[in-house]
Amino acid sequence: MNEPASILIVDDEPRNFDVIEALLENEGYQLSYASNGYQTLRYLENNPVDVILLDVMMPEIDGITLCSQIKGYPEYQYIPIIMVTALTSKQDLGRCLEAGADDFISKPLNSIELRSRVHSMLRIKQQYDYLQLLLKRREEMAEIIVHDLQNPVSSVVLSSEMLKMTKLDERQQTKVEQIRVAGKRLEEQIQTLLTMAKLETGRLVLNPDQINLIPLLEKLIQEFSAIASAKEIEIIPNFQAHNDAAVIDSHLFSRIINNLLSNALKYSPRGKSIEVQFQDTSDTVIIKVIDQGKGINDDIKKRIFQKYETGTQYQEIRQTGLGLAFCKMAVLAHNGTIQVEDNHPQGTIFMIEIPREADFESHSVDNANE
Repeated sequence: MNEPASILIVDDEPRNFDVIEALLENEGYQLSYASNGYQTLRYLENNPVDVILLDVMMPEIDGITLCSQIKGYPEYQYIPIIMVTALTSKQDLGRCLEAGADDFISKPLNSIELRSRVHSMLRIKQQYDYLQLLLKRREEMAEIIVHDLQNPVSSVVLSSEMLKMTKLDERQQTKVEQIRVAGKRLEEQIQTLLTMAKLETGRLVLNPDQINLIPLLEKLIQEFSAIASAKEIEIIPNFQAHNDAAVIDSHLFSRIINNLLSNALKYSPRGKSIEVQFQDTSDTVIIKVIDQGKGINDDIKKRIFQKYETGTQYQEIRQTGLGLAFCKMAVLAHNGTIQVEDNHPQGTIFMIEIPREADFESHSVDNANE
């Protein structure tokens, strides 16, 4: 059996609650009352609400200010708010909408109009709740599938590493190494999908610590040196730092740089170079990964950080469209920015800028896929 819709009536005059209760009689709603902004926010903390009927003319905190405050909370911003007002000028109604109100109704209240507007807002809220339920189920199913892939892939990697220690001829060694590399790539992609899902839903617990970034960058560059040498590519560090310390999640940050270096190596022609720059200001640190590859056209730059966006397809290059999307989410989790520019005369520059001390409590990835 469905729970009755919950409607919160906010008005400094208790008798107005009685009026609305009479007008909505027999609708089967669960009606609650708050007389001011403080009571409203306290009620929202502990109770689900489907629609708020909010009076505009209230002492202390007026309805327009309170509406703006409610919509400022991510957990409340999708609750429809109907402003109840005696104001009729277009300027006043415009202020209500600018504050985040979803609808408004003029005093004196009319039963038919009130019921119709409440029905309309409840319909919107129910559609939103249903969509959130579908998204939650999709996320849960995706996480189950990805999680279940981890064990068999890890088993393949472990088995291939054990095989490498046995006596095999050169051809067999080559095949085992191909299996190991493919397995490691699958492991990385699985971990990326899990991390992205947690970042999107705000469930990833970050572990910030003050880190000196230059030694970390040097270590990451060294790890790519063998791959770079095989392609006759030189990775050139160019560090110009007065202070390389920043508060970051070192694991997440390392994966950002790994993705950018891997991306640069993937698209760089044999014999070219990749430059890793480090610069800093008093409040931020700036890292640039600069390649001399094929470059990115302006149209693709606008969507290159979206999930599954692979840009121009190249037959000889494997592309999943997850690496740069992950980078943007992880940079946003550090309250930073990431952008792409042209490297003249040829190639691409990916630039990350993050604050030295990010507010990890307020990180957001809402616009990671815009």
